[in-house]
Amino acid sequence: MGFYGTEPVDPARTKATYLWTGLRTPGIFIIEVQGDAPNYSYGFTLSRDSHFVGGLKINSMGWTGPLGAGTTPYVSKGSFPGQYLPEIVISGSNGSFLIPVKEIPHTEVDNYIKSQAEVDVLQQQQ
Repeated sequence: MGFYGTEPVDPARTKATYLWTGLRTPGIFIIEVQGDAPNYSYGFTLSRDSHFVGGLKINSMGWTGPLGAGTTPYVSKGSFPGQYLPEIVISGSNGSFLIPVKEIPHTEVDNYIKSQAEVDVLQQQQ
């Protein structure tokens, strides 16, 4: 039987991007977390820690079990509305990490989204 909990996070392969959406409106954090989860893990999600005070904390969650030998790489993506922060906290079973946030100005949001869509298409073709 599986259990639900935090999954290991590799801070070097974790990205946080903030998209400015205009004046007086909150923007959007685009988060991509990568790590090596224990075999057999599945159902990876990112969830906002609503009890965290003083910024934004995202937990990397998933289902694991039955336990097997070794690990499997995983990628989990999510988006969260909010006010800009220069860094956020990403938390996993191996600890919590401060991740710098890359800003995308509102004038460049369309180009950024198009470039990410192209990257996704290329990855699906491989």
